[in-house]
Amino acid sequence: MSRSKSVIVVAVLASVALGSAALVGQATPPGPAGTTKGAILGTGSFTAFVENMDRSLAFYHDVFGLDVPALPASGQRPYNPPNPQLFVWFDIPGARERHQSARAPGTRVTVEFMEIQDVEHKTIPMRIQDPGAATLVLLVRDMNTMLARLKQANVPIVTPGGRPVTRADGSRAILIQDIDKRFVELREAESLPVSDTPLGDVVDMLLSIAVNDMDQTTRVYRDVFGFTVEGETKFTADAATRMLTGLDKAQVRRSRVQAPGSTLWIEFVEFKGVDRTALRMRIQDRGAARLQLRAQNIDALVVEMKKAGLRIASQGGVAIAIPPNLKGAVVADPNNFFLTPYAPCDGCAPGLRAPAPRQ
Repeated sequence: MSRSKSVIVVAVLASVALGSAALVGQATPPGPAGTTKGAILGTGSFTAFVENMDRSLAFYHDVFGLDVPALPASGQRPYNPPNPQLFVWFDIPGARERHQSARAPGTRVTVEFMEIQDVEHKTIPMRIQDPGAATLVLLVRDMNTMLARLKQANVPIVTPGGRPVTRADGSRAILIQDIDKRFVELREAESLPVSDTPLGDVVDMLLSIAVNDMDQTTRVYRDVFGFTVEGETKFTADAATRMLTGLDKAQVRRSRVQAPGSTLWIEFVEFKGVDRTALRMRIQDRGAARLQLRAQNIDALVVEMKKAGLRIASQGGVAIAIPPNLKGAVVADPNNFFLTPYAPCDGCAPGLRAPAPRQ
């Protein structure tokens, strides 16, 4: 492989991070020159860490109609060349990895799937009430169409009775599990986005994350990350949530947050009255998930995160330089949901030499 091709392929994560700003969050201009304070500027891709990337992409294409990269003649999408900086960033030395995104036609919705092999990992059993569990919420244009697809594909439906639940706003929702046993909630969209190209069945998305302590979580996202926090509620025996999840004794309280410069909403849900076990994952574990965060002055931001008691999961607990001239870190939020803030850096990692061939 030539040097130029090696740099392009090895830097796929960086290109995904930069490109995803146009898919999930609107671009925000960088901070003024000489700014020393770290800050979040927007969101990038949501990534699910899976056992088999090809299998996950096929599921989201076949069931939800998302566009995915074409399968090569070999029948398997290739693994990326070894990327030492990425492996330091994720603390996965010696790994093999590949990642691709599925995109909803006519929208900014993108879901990235990343497969990490050749390092020790676990498959984490998922329960929607366990702190750290991330549920992808897909807004669909027609629930009846989606129900027919779910039935045809024999998709496991978590909602008791297999029928949608009517939410307080009058829309319908249903909870399922995807091919990796990750929870996915389908909700009817209140309105359709304006698009220059035809829309598919999925028209928007948001994230729902179960939290251990709502006050602690919103404080970190507001005070450390600079997110907007709104819609905070008290614990209530919400009938729709009980019917949706099958947790008939659950009480829940909620809030939602949004990063500066982003259109992606993240819903936080704290459960009470049901058994809960906080998830303890590494980023390579099946069931882990992360959200990219576009940032400025990543080193200062990492310092502030450490001061707030957050765990930096990158090697050495610092931000890592990654070609082409990006710097980022893996950070566990108070619920062990992973965030990967990254920022451009001037000449910190201009490129990589071609990797040595595998023996």
